[in-house]
Amino acid sequence: MYAVIDVETTGLRTTWHDRICEIAIVHVDAAGRITGDWCSLVNPERDLGPQHVHGITAAEARRAPVFADLAGRISLLLRDRVVVAHNLAFDAAFLVAEYARLGLSAPVGREYGLCTMNLAAQLLPNAGRSLRDCCLAAGIPQHRAHSALDDARAAAGLLSRYLHRVGAPPPWQQLVLDAATLTWPDLPEADVLPMQRRHRHEVEEHFLARLIDRLPRVASPPQADTYLSLLDHALLDRHVSTMEADALVEAAGELGLSRAEVLDLHRVYLHALAAEARDDGTVTDIERADLHTVATLLGLTRADVAAVLDPAPDPAHRRSTRPLPAPAFQLLPGDTVVFTGQTAEPRELWEERARAAGLAVGRGVTRTTRLLVAADPDTMSGKARQARRHRVPIIHPGAFLGLLAKLPPAP
Repeated sequence: MYAVIDVETTGLRTTWHDRICEIAIVHVDAAGRITGDWCSLVNPERDLGPQHVHGITAAEARRAPVFADLAGRISLLLRDRVVVAHNLAFDAAFLVAEYARLGLSAPVGREYGLCTMNLAAQLLPNAGRSLRDCCLAAGIPQHRAHSALDDARAAAGLLSRYLHRVGAPPPWQQLVLDAATLTWPDLPEADVLPMQRRHRHEVEEHFLARLIDRLPRVASPPQADTYLSLLDHALLDRHVSTMEADALVEAAGELGLSRAEVLDLHRVYLHALAAEARDDGTVTDIERADLHTVATLLGLTRADVAAVLDPAPDPAHRRSTRPLPAPAFQLLPGDTVVFTGQTAEPRELWEERARAAGLAVGRGVTRTTRLLVAADPDTMSGKARQARRHRVPIIHPGAFLGLLAKLPPAP
């Protein structure tokens, strides 16, 4: 009878190449009862835009199916139903644009469906336009905004209230009759599963869990320096992004390193950091906190930190310790940095901070770019693709502030 939809997007306009990054569909019968729902993240194949609004990470989106792989399922879920949304014009425009990219047309829009926002003018005259305000006026419990499934369920709740108020048949009965005559793209369902966003309390599995224990174990594998060099790059901003974790797992597999050997190398890395911290005779609270941060990122424990801070380490461990494969990364006056993605603060503010520190700000990433600062280091933006191609480090804004604090004064 009805299919209530909601989409989360990378921005506000399809004409600016914004894409769907999450879609939810809730089925509602003629009596206003929810009979089923479906939701999936969508890989938009670009940066995710205002992530601080919709809360979807690039790590999640890059592993999600692209719209082309979901289009068949979506057509099936919408076929023979009146499409409903809160601000239907917005959601319909993005659905139409996604099908258009596949060379197909989708019968969704104001002339075919219902908008719970527009209907509120007659059925909830004292309510505001937002979904939250309409739900509040209709007595529908609060929901998590900017989650496609939660928003679609809330809009379905509004539709149910409307159906009870207008009676049967509803004033839009002709739309219900016409729904069966609309032609949706006849696409096969791809063999992909929908992907749900992680709940906030869920923690992603540590990348070490994806490594296997191979035999025989080598005490000091010759591939150590290659792996440690990659680790240096990943830990530059004291954050291991999903793409960096994938790269470490792939490298360990290609180098034939077991999980136990990788853990040993992580302890070697931590020991080298501790040796640098002890070099001036004092380990500061900041240095100690940094060691604990690195240990957590590397799957190590507080006991491992305590062991490397021991002023008289075990001689055998000292012999197996290698120096860091590269000096610590440092920005210098005149270096070019580039920014990508939307943060809570305007990009102009970040660029101003960079220029005030004596850095140059670039518009695009080239081989001479020193650093790419990304709202989400896992971003799929064009700038990030160029940075990975040229091996330009990608860090989050918090790490960039840390590097600015260590930037030497201009000569």
